[in-house]
Amino acid sequence: MKEHGQTRRGTHFMSTYQQIKELGDDQFVQDWRQWHQDKDERFASEYGFLSITSLNWLKDGNTIEVSDFPGSWSQAGDTVTYTPAAGKVVTVNNLPLGGPRGFITEPAEDANVVVVVYRDVHAELIKRLGGPNQYAVRVRNPQAAKRVNFKGTPAFEPSKRWVVPATYKPYTEVSDVTVDASLDYLNHVEQAIGELEFELEGKPQRLVVFQGHGDGQGLVLFRDGTSGKESYGGARVLTFDVSEPESIDHIDFNRATNLPCAYSEYATCPLAPASNRLDVAVTAGEKLPA
Repeated sequence: MKEHGQTRRGTHFMSTYQQIKELGDDQFVQDWRQWHQDKDERFASEYGFLSITSLNWLKDGNTIEVSDFPGSWSQAGDTVTYTPAAGKVVTVNNLPLGGPRGFITEPAEDANVVVVVYRDVHAELIKRLGGPNQYAVRVRNPQAAKRVNFKGTPAFEPSKRWVVPATYKPYTEVSDVTVDASLDYLNHVEQAIGELEFELEGKPQRLVVFQGHGDGQGLVLFRDGTSGKESYGGARVLTFDVSEPESIDHIDFNRATNLPCAYSEYATCPLAPASNRLDVAVTAGEKLPA
């Protein structure tokens, strides 16, 4: 269960390159502003990444208590047991828990396992392979300061300059690529499904495309000359529909968005692979959060 942030099929490449170039400048900017406002509203949803208040890793054989959620959690192999605190009414799938409950996942898969609810606070049990500890409890509270104080994401001014002709070439065989994660002790395995080829400032460029959250969705994690300066250092992300590869004829870097880890130290995002570093400063898309 990768954390790529807000992704929707067809978010990019909704029009052809020619249609975008023929669009009036005012309409182009207006369309972008509406898209960006909608994106930020989704990102700031009640139990989105801005609501996370803690990330607590379990160790096999140990029991922990989480300061911002009542009860205890213990791990025994691939079974994690939650025990409610005395006198606290907690629920799973809207049903109250009367005592300890064990949760089991398949050994070799990332997963968001279960959500336990106390009042308006959610404790999410997650499993992440690629690190020394595989299970964690992540707490989400709609009253989290980051969510309450969120004023939107700064971005470069939209410009047609950053709508670039491109060709998408799907691989005949997909392959697994291991990438770093926003947390030093983790990594992720992404499935490479194709490549985008294009030019920037007269130089040929190539970006590896990974499988997104659903069938037919492509995802690009990239870094560029703004990374770690004006934009988030780990990566920015583009998502698009790859169900009709021959119809993809451009990249719109104006719609490059931040990963959740740009906002929260409790996200476990994959970062851009070394092959997806552009030697150009892409002054388009989202900037570092304020």
